[in-house]
Order: sequence, then structure tokens, then C-alpha cells
Amino acid sequence: MTEDNWEDLVDRFADGVVTRGTMFGCSGLRTGRKFFTIRWHEQLVLKLPPARLTELVEAGAAAPFEPMKGRRMNGWVVLTGSADPAPLVEEAREFVTSQQ
Repeated sequence: MTEDNWEDLVDRFADGVVTRGTMFGCSGLRTGRKFFTIRWHEQLVLKLPPARLTELVEAGAAAPFEPMKGRRMNGWVVLTGSADPAPLVEEAREFVTSQQ
């Protein structure tokens, strides 16, 4: 994910309720204090429900997120596909909002 693509997502989702923040030293979007997406080493990482994570990984559209080799971060995936990520970002936002 390029910086321009990331900024387009930020512009699309940041609305006062959704704000920018930093997680793991990376730019991210959050609702309240809970992050739902970050830009990690030019990749988009999302927090989604377990069943959805499994579905995306099995479809080859995502991979488990390992911020440190061998240490998966439960509930998070790295998108690997080239499709428009906005619908998945919206899913992540809705999921995290429902958990608050």
C-alpha cells in the first residue's frame, strides 16, 4: 500500500469518530482508543472477527499478521490481494466499533 493509497483511505474514513493514531510506530485508524487498521511496512493490516480472518486467509486474500517473526497477533491479518481495500476497512471499523 503506497502512501497515497493510505492517505486516500484516511481521508475516506477519518471523520471525527475515526481518528489517526500510531500503533507499533505505524500510522493507523481507530475508533476511540481501539485500532482497526494500520499501515505496516507498506502493507494494510486489519482487525476482523475470527471467522472473517479465516475466510480471507483461506481465499488467499490475507495472511496472519506477525509483527515479530513467529508471533502472530490474534485477530489481525495483512491484506495480500490487490482489490479495493475500502470495504474490508469498513468491515474492520464496524467490528471494532461493535466491541466497544
